[in-house]
Amino acid sequence: MKTKAYNIYCKCFPQLPLEEEMFLKLIDMENCKLIPHYEHEVLAGYGVVKGNCIRLLCVAPDYRGRAIGSKLMKKCEQHIAENGFDNAVLGDKSSEFFIGAVTPESQWNDMRNRFFEREGYSAKNGCLEMKMNLADFDYDKLNIPDCPDDVTFGYLGSDEKAELIEAVKKVSPDWVEYFTMESPVFAAKKDGKIASFCIVDENADTIISTGKNNVGMIGCVGTVPEIRRNGIGLRMVAKAMDDIKGKGCDDVFIHFTYLDWWYGRLGFKTFLHYWFGEKELNK
Repeated sequence: MKTKAYNIYCKCFPQLPLEEEMFLKLIDMENCKLIPHYEHEVLAGYGVVKGNCIRLLCVAPDYRGRAIGSKLMKKCEQHIAENGFDNAVLGDKSSEFFIGAVTPESQWNDMRNRFFEREGYSAKNGCLEMKMNLADFDYDKLNIPDCPDDVTFGYLGSDEKAELIEAVKKVSPDWVEYFTMESPVFAAKKDGKIASFCIVDENADTIISTGKNNVGMIGCVGTVPEIRRNGIGLRMVAKAMDDIKGKGCDDVFIHFTYLDWWYGRLGFKTFLHYWFGEKELNK
């Protein structure tokens, strides 16, 4: 069943060529419920549910146009309701797989998703996923603003965690839980104080990890409010990219962002548009 599900995924998302092992790992299949739909004893589509989250809905191309997607949504929602949840959400922000409903750019620009809206889901928000092949990245040829001369860059030590947490709180208190120092934190300092920061993961397992590439991931990028608009944050991300390229990363992944124009200055391209939808059940 898992291999059949993977094969349908490959047909539905050829732009994301994961190997089967990576697909199953990212979607956390062992801890999810796979809900199948058969046509004449052939697996035609399925949904993957964890908790109250529908992480994936796939209908094989040859079986589209038969309302199978709507039937699967009802089955997924029934499973969610039977397990005590009052609402269903599309994706899961804690997921390493899709964190929302993959949506065409033309619909996402209006914060719409026609299929899921027809199924009774309302938009809560959305985000973008971006990537770049580091073979195309040359730090010395970047056309970005210089930052002040007294700014330095490098990884933070564990003894700097307290100062880092205070800086993170100024940017986004909700991010504090992610700065455990288990993953390296790259930072810019001005006058010896942390001005900007980001988490850097090398050889990360991501939605662009094909099994043949080493992916670096840069996340939770922030600059303390009092020192913004000095080019420090953008320059810091560029320095981090240059570092992981030197360490052998092939691609770099920006997860859960809205700042396509900002990262675009470094050469990143958007490859997924997520629509966050939610539906109240049993009403």
